[in-house]
Amino acid sequence: MNTTNSVNQRLSSLRDAMANYKVSAYIVTNNDPHNSEYSADHWAGRTWISGFTGSAGNVVITQQGGGLWTDGRYYIQAEEQLHGTGLDLFKARQPETPTIPKWLANTLDENSAIAVDGRSISYAFYQELKQALEPKNIEIVLDLDLITPIWTDRPSRPSRPSAEIFDHPVAFSGVETKQKLADIRKWLNENHADCLLVSTLDDVMWTLNIRGADTLYCPVSESYLIVERDRATAFIDKQKLPAEIEKKLTAQGVSVRHYEYVSQYLNQQCEGLSLAFSPVYTDSLLVNSIEQNLSLKPMACPVTDMKAIKNKTELANLEQSLTDDGVAVVKFMSWLEDQVPSGLVTELSAEAQLKSYRRQTRHYVSDSFRTIAGFAAHGAKMHYAADEESNAVVNESNFFLVDSGGQYLGGTTDITRTFHFGSPTIKQRKDYTLVLKAVIRLTQTRFMKGSTGANLDIMARGVLWQHGIDYKCGTGHGVGICLNVHEGPQNFSQSHREVELKPGMVITNEPGVYREGEYGVRIENIMKVIEVEQNEFGIFYGFETITLAPIATNILDVSLLSHDEINWLNQYHSRVYQALSPFIDEHDKAWLQRATQFIEF
Repeated sequence: MNTTNSVNQRLSSLRDAMANYKVSAYIVTNNDPHNSEYSADHWAGRTWISGFTGSAGNVVITQQGGGLWTDGRYYIQAEEQLHGTGLDLFKARQPETPTIPKWLANTLDENSAIAVDGRSISYAFYQELKQALEPKNIEIVLDLDLITPIWTDRPSRPSRPSAEIFDHPVAFSGVETKQKLADIRKWLNENHADCLLVSTLDDVMWTLNIRGADTLYCPVSESYLIVERDRATAFIDKQKLPAEIEKKLTAQGVSVRHYEYVSQYLNQQCEGLSLAFSPVYTDSLLVNSIEQNLSLKPMACPVTDMKAIKNKTELANLEQSLTDDGVAVVKFMSWLEDQVPSGLVTELSAEAQLKSYRRQTRHYVSDSFRTIAGFAAHGAKMHYAADEESNAVVNESNFFLVDSGGQYLGGTTDITRTFHFGSPTIKQRKDYTLVLKAVIRLTQTRFMKGSTGANLDIMARGVLWQHGIDYKCGTGHGVGICLNVHEGPQNFSQSHREVELKPGMVITNEPGVYREGEYGVRIENIMKVIEVEQNEFGIFYGFETITLAPIATNILDVSLLSHDEINWLNQYHSRVYQALSPFIDEHDKAWLQRATQFIEF
């Protein structure tokens, strides 16, 4: 358990180790060597040393203090969890907040040294550190792991049998591995590279049509893939690889070597060749170990773009998974409305009940992330996770925000619905209605070919801006096919990202209102990008919502909705009822009929 006392004891032990090695600052992340968003517990060094449990953030420890850098989803949570540790909160991506490299350059003396376990930072971040620290001749020690010696019960790396790899057949993937390799080789020719190192775990899994179990919510396995002009080699812990899967890979033109041999292979088998690799998703130690023997070409991994555009099979399976998931969610909603008046529903019991419904669904693999079940003020913490200490009883006095998702062989789901089982205040009704208006506005947006998520973020956010409201996160993200629930490269965000939205992409639509100390409101659907029209002005795209679950109408201030918005909601609810009602019992069907009732203009 991460109590303030235990965190302070760990910080003291780390500072003692830093003094022994004459290190002025030490960087701790939760990153694995692939810079995965969700890593195996073995890599959760930042959580262990700081007590901060969010999915994003890095810690810098100095002898006098230090701090945590995290984004707007976690500001409230971080302030609470860092209290009493002596670590400051640095609100990343704010204009006034220095980056870690700049802060270190401003804070440390000349000729000092910093250290980090180089496996836990990307090559791109290492280059930022070098550029910032070289003017003061500050040394960067990349091969110093100070966490393992003091983290005496550190979890081991995932191993068999619990992390065994399984097949993701063409019936779900739509395309064989050999065709994906051919597409990569075409990219190699176009980009004048001899080989490609694929280091992002979901990209490796997607290319090889396999899935793993190394992390709790993402069906991936620690692995690399090297694609050359005439061969392809996967680097995986063979103990996790069933013989029939290896045989399948061999038939698709992929040989398998042990995970730890990737550096040796690159240095010996690819010596003198040009290697394309992602500097953001390849760890600094690996790159430093090969840079003398290969011609490095840092660039975005092409597999990420290929994976983002779903083929017809993937889209069909995802939509079926969303229908199945919608059935589970409707059962949960009906149960919730029945049980909340009893006073026995808590955040944790609601989370468990929702999971039990998903487990009954065909092709269920796992949840796609830890359910966010936040009642009242807890809902204002965008990525809140209830525990025994914080576990609140859900009653009729305030909002209850539930953000959840499932991993199915056919696709990954992510849905948020916000409930109120009593009499909402005028302010609560307005906030909820504004969020729905933002969802509808983005859903109905038409846009020209070439538009990016950054171009369209304002369509949702602008609705709230008109009322002096903002949310400190993006409006949406891509979603995988039985892979990461947060998948790039597309998103809706104010950040500058030149990624065009294209037909076949799927993306969430999830604006929100978060009032610290009061409540949170979020509505989230998954949409697919479709072509709408071609005319003399060009090609226009739009969105189709593929999430199927009722949106609470008892909280709405209908007077704030236009006829067009009410019509959209009525049509959506008609789709929801038609799609889901055949698969639920009479009790839940009666509830669904009420929940999707036509709203009069």
